[in-house]
Amino acid sequence: MTDETEAVLPLAAEDVVTPAVWSARVPDVSWCPAPLLAELTPPFIETAEAEPRVLRAHAAGWRVLGASVRGKSHGHRGEHRDDALASVVRDDLMVLAVADGAGSSAPSRIGAAVTADLAVTRTAARFDADVSNADAVSRLGTAMAHAVHDAAMRLHELATIADVAPSSLRTTLVLVALAGDLMLVSQVGDGAVLVQKTNGDVMRVGGARETAWAGEVTCFVPDPCAMTQAAALRQVRAADVSLIALMTDGIDDPFHPLEQSGSALVSQWRDGTTDPIGVAKQQPMRSLLGDADAMLQWMSFEQRGEVDDRTLLLAWRSAPVHA
Repeated sequence: MTDETEAVLPLAAEDVVTPAVWSARVPDVSWCPAPLLAELTPPFIETAEAEPRVLRAHAAGWRVLGASVRGKSHGHRGEHRDDALASVVRDDLMVLAVADGAGSSAPSRIGAAVTADLAVTRTAARFDADVSNADAVSRLGTAMAHAVHDAAMRLHELATIADVAPSSLRTTLVLVALAGDLMLVSQVGDGAVLVQKTNGDVMRVGGARETAWAGEVTCFVPDPCAMTQAAALRQVRAADVSLIALMTDGIDDPFHPLEQSGSALVSQWRDGTTDPIGVAKQQPMRSLLGDADAMLQWMSFEQRGEVDDRTLLLAWRSAPVHA
């Protein structure tokens, strides 16, 4: 039988698409603009600009591990990471935050770092200072809302000192607080919170997209609308929770929608993986829980078009819950 299949001619050299090559340059400018050096302490600056930034904490019944890494796009352009994360972890209170500075604003990394830090420290301080007879939801929710307001006011102060518009410090914020059997979630802009319950179910807590398109955020801290978004608290019974994950859009977007991929993600974080999720290219790895190297390896997954900063903050129970 005659083979009628035509031979496939090789592409001409000018027709071959060369894969993108990403470099990783050291940033060309200092992390902190000169006018703000007197406003931000050296330890704060050193922690915020660390690359990668790794956070570890523990308290009665909980362990916390987080990491924030510079995305390929920022590395290629020799820019600093815009993401930030922070925590206050005590036996009686746990407050976690991740933030993502608006990429269109050069100093937005300052806004993200300051907002994440103040969101957790001021939530704790205001919660401790509240001696009213209000219920726990009101006390904790009020502390969180005031903390976001404190962060917004501080960004306005820093903008004045640096002689820039407050909008140049814009940032998203995902804020979670647990006290006793109460867990509250507050969010401004994108990013996400995933929760695994003690029965194994995984759910996203709030944080629906503002628009149909990834990356289209219309409200940030310190915009006036931030207080309205931050006050839209979601409540979860803490005793039902075994794992909490906060993430910026650098993790959320590649695995969107989390309502479908959430269970697979939690399974990877807990148990490691040899199988990728969706079209992401991942290396085999061990459990992330308590292992910063494994977390950083997991965060190095490859996916076409996903070159943003990535921040993941995990909290999980280190002891079983007794009813």
